[in-house]
Amino acid sequence: MTKTKWILIMLGIMDLILMVIHYTDYILLFLKPTGYVIPMVINLVVLTVIGFRAKLPIPSNLPKVWTIAGLFIFIPILLFHGFMVGLRGYSYTKIDSPYDQPPLAIVYRDFTLGETTYYYDFYKTKFGFFGKQLEDQSFSMVVQGTDHPPGGADAESALGLGDEEWLTANSVRFYTWRGTEDIYLDASQASTETEETEETEETEETENMEEVIEQFMDKAEKKESGQTISVNGNTLTIRYDEAADQEWIDITNENGTGDIPAQQCSSIVRNEERGYYMLEECTHQWEYSLYPIDEKR
Repeated sequence: MTKTKWILIMLGIMDLILMVIHYTDYILLFLKPTGYVIPMVINLVVLTVIGFRAKLPIPSNLPKVWTIAGLFIFIPILLFHGFMVGLRGYSYTKIDSPYDQPPLAIVYRDFTLGETTYYYDFYKTKFGFFGKQLEDQSFSMVVQGTDHPPGGADAESALGLGDEEWLTANSVRFYTWRGTEDIYLDASQASTETEETEETEETEETENMEEVIEQFMDKAEKKESGQTISVNGNTLTIRYDEAADQEWIDITNENGTGDIPAQQCSSIVRNEERGYYMLEECTHQWEYSLYPIDEKR
């Protein structure tokens, strides 16, 4: 096998590897800042040299003609690709994990036009130079020119690089200029932690609302006129008439957002049997369910 054929085979293997990497959502990290410019230049140079040095059994300028025609087509494509890569201005860095695992790679870029938009993609790495993008973990943030700190700004400082905190082996927290961002190396863990967070927030909201209602009931017993709370779109206000020594609760329903029509009720009671805080002795009907009681509380 001739030397030229060996070179063509190696070039074909290189191109095939790049195609497989591209279509399996992997990247070669060291190629991200320049895109495919370097492999394209290698293909251009190798094929051009082979084309000009090719010899046919019959003397002919056909190889050179085809080579020149190929250059006229390929060079504009190369220049356009290089222009787009330069316009995007990708850079990357890696942060080491304290859990004895491959580092996390961060590919970032920014675009400024009055305000600066920072874009971040995150990759799990293999062998130090392969990267596979983490699904649903990319994010961007917009920073107004006046919001940049003194001394200038860059994408790494905007992300808070260097101050990141590894929460677990599969999650890392960044303290960005726009608040905290948690990145999960395991997509299933991200879903689980999001669900747990939502459940915790819902539980805390329920407990807080029950505490507010209990405090309101206590104030109503003490006849603290004017005290108000909002529950499910309804505003409840304590009223007390000193002359008649009568107290009641005004129910208002602004913009029709509440479940209970505007009226007056005598009191709120905690009904364990029904599992609700109940408004009782109301104008339009005897009672209304106000808010569910958390049985776990």
